Amino acid sequence: MNERMMAVTNDTYGGPEAMKFEEVARPVPKDDEVLVKVVATSVNPYDWHILRGSPWFIRMAENSYARPKQLVLGADISGTIEAVGKHVVKFKVGDEVFGDINHGAFAQYAKARVDLLTHKPKDVSHMDAGVVGIAGLTALQSVRDWGQVKQGQQVLIIGASGGVGTYAVQIAKSLGAAVTGVCSTANIEMVKALGADHVIDYTKQDFAELDQKYDVVIDIAANRTSADIKKAMKPKSIWVLVGMNLKNMAKIGLFGRWLFSESGKAAIVKIAEVLPADLKTLGEMLSAGTIKSQVDRTYTLQDTPTAIEYIETMRAKGKVGITVE
Repeated sequence: MNERMMAVTNDTYGGPEAMKFEEVARPVPKDDEVLVKVVATSVNPYDWHILRGSPWFIRMAENSYARPKQLVLGADISGTIEAVGKHVVKFKVGDEVFGDINHGAFAQYAKARVDLLTHKPKDVSHMDAGVVGIAGLTALQSVRDWGQVKQGQQVLIIGASGGVGTYAVQIAKSLGAAVTGVCSTANIEMVKALGADHVIDYTKQDFAELDQKYDVVIDIAANRTSADIKKAMKPKSIWVLVGMNLKNMAKIGLFGRWLFSESGKAAIVKIAEVLPADLKTLGEMLSAGTIKSQVDRTYTLQDTPTAIEYIETMRAKGKVGITVE
């Protein structure tokens, strides 16, 4: 077996220029891990924050201040099991899997814990599965669990055209909600095509000043004050703050949670968990056509730094995928 592989590495903090496409040692799975031959992955804001080591608490969370702890980034993954640890019973060599492995996917091979993966449905492409991880889990949990969206409710999704937003629109519709998406002029038709009942062009209208009120606000953009959000909420409603736009956190308040003094209005801030059951649900939804992955563009593994540059513009329409050969 060839014990080497090509990967995109970063041994210093910085921007995309800190990344290198080079040959490195192929990872060896532990007894409770598997080795995945990567077919598709994607870039996420998570990746660029880890790459830059910014904001400061990223380095604290990674317990690595001067240099990155992880040589290879990339969380989302879809591929084929190449080898299994001796304690692994859930998967076997040749199984097609997908998931969110935290790091290591920007490479030809990646090792992963089995609880971060699930089987990929046969009729779902590696690209569709390879981009769904972080964004899909965040959308599913924010809409279904934290927002508790139900049939007939009015749901506002701020940032409807991004990676999380495109899945959130579809998941909220699948639960029977009436969905209003907020996006720019260029993305209106795409958000409508994903199933949104109404779309607000934020360059022309302000949702906080309109008459419509909402049962649930899924806030991915995180660029408005809590007072603005309250204006759009019904007397009994939930604000799910998904986006961690740190430049605007001072306006929102410390995660917005303690600014809600009005009875019946709740604010929730959480980070998605990687749960095999939820990954399986996403796979089933992709297979059934309940959701689809909106892929703006794809890059080769070697061009991952360019993909990072693009996603940092915050102009991606849905997901940005990486194909691995």
